[in-house]
Amino acid sequence: MRMLLIDIGNTNLKWVWLQDGEMSSLECVNYRVDGLVAQAYHCWSHAEKPEKIMLANVAGQQVEDELQQWISSEWNVEAEVVTARAQQLGVTNAYACPEQLGVDRWLALIAAHKNSVSSVCVVDCGTAITIDALTADGQHQGGLILPGLAMVRQVMLDCTQIPRIGASENSALLAGDTAGAIAAGSLHAAAALVERVAQQMKLPQKIILTGSDAPRLKTVMKLEAEIDSKLVMCGLALVAQS
Repeated sequence: MRMLLIDIGNTNLKWVWLQDGEMSSLECVNYRVDGLVAQAYHCWSHAEKPEKIMLANVAGQQVEDELQQWISSEWNVEAEVVTARAQQLGVTNAYACPEQLGVDRWLALIAAHKNSVSSVCVVDCGTAITIDALTADGQHQGGLILPGLAMVRQVMLDCTQIPRIGASENSALLAGDTAGAIAAGSLHAAAALVERVAQQMKLPQKIILTGSDAPRLKTVMKLEAEIDSKLVMCGLALVAQS
């Protein structure tokens, strides 16, 4: 069976093709400029019709409806929408209302549990940064959400009288200019919070980073961490094949 796995984030549209258990390379586009439907047409209009489509979405119902309408018009199929559950594939959700946990976080936890025999700290560094703790037996301990690195910069500019400044890639702890200070502040604050969660978990054997800013975060962390850019997609693939 040839499947299309789609992850709609707050900024990026990501997808892979899954066939006979083999996953294609991860594709990613920013859909906020041209719109989701335009990107879907550009990326998939000449693709072979998938037999099944699995959809994870954290961007809201309107975006989901727009994509479902395009999929129905283009391929005459309906995508199966994945949501977080109380328990699935060995992972138990810590949320009292399981469906309120972001599906991207849920899928990342499923993938992390599948690939680890130890407790895990899962960090997704995208538009927002999420940190989730998972025990070796699959019990989600809960998590944290904070603004992503770009969002921190934008909020600082929107809510203060700081002059409009360009973005900075500064990773030094102390900066000598305003752009660098904002960049370093958000980056080191996120790293420190990840390390605090890990220490509260008594230093799990694994800290897994995913998302577009994972490489930047790893450069300033004092604890060992690995990057898995396909973590959410691996979780979606596991659900699709279960």
